[in-house]
Amino acid sequence: MPGYRRAYKTAKRLYPLMLAAYRRWDTLSDEEKEQYKERARRISNQAMYYAREAVENTPRVAKDKLGRRRKRR
Repeated sequence: MPGYRRAYKTAKRLYPLMLAAYRRWDTLSDEEKEQYKERARRISNQAMYYAREAVENTPRVAKDKLGRRRKRR
């Protein structure tokens, strides 16, 4: 099955990177960890803001009674 093979190859390639990232995180002080967490929160909130703004500015598509999109004429 190609899906399992691809997943195995990907995991095999990513494992050393994950291990290095974990070891790096483990060596950080508590203060540095909090700084990283705060930065991640800020980036996440900014992405959420951009996504909400994009959704609000996107026109809605009319749907029929069954919830399917109507074809444009």
